[in-house]
Amino acid sequence: MKRFLSIGVMLSLIVAFSSCSSKPDDLPVSQNASATKSTSIIAAAGNTTSSEITFKLSDFSTLSKYVEWVESGLVQTTSVISVSGITSGQVVELTNVKLSLKSNSKTSLDLPTITANASFKELPQLNFLQKVLDEVVNKGISTVVLSYKATNDITTSVTFSMKIDGKFSF
Repeated sequence: MKRFLSIGVMLSLIVAFSSCSSKPDDLPVSQNASATKSTSIIAAAGNTTSSEITFKLSDFSTLSKYVEWVESGLVQTTSVISVSGITSGQVVELTNVKLSLKSNSKTSLDLPTITANASFKELPQLNFLQKVLDEVVNKGISTVVLSYKATNDITTSVTFSMKIDGKFSF
């Protein structure tokens, strides 16, 4: 009889503790969120320049209520890497354009020579953005290093942007 009573008490405790959860009741299975980061490109002819773009999990503002429960993120095909602000009279040529993760420079993406406004949203670019998003989910932050060589003086600001649209699972 003691054995049955002990088993009953143990089962009751297991049920009681398993029904308690630290996750909120309104936690969705997944949620879409977006973050865009930009940097200005101003450079002297012949110089190789680099700048950093940092994404944090908190940059995905629609996740603010559920940030601590994010388990994974999947880059959506609406994500894009873009260059804008180049006017028709402006001569711009950026060569050796490369993006790499600051935490692991072997994780990188080479972009073609840029002479006009452009958007990059094909599979290689999306794969790189996925690696950025993976790092954001796992570490809370990811820093991307942009490096390029300008063959002409760039005196008016050209904007380099990265937009990550993600589907986050909890």
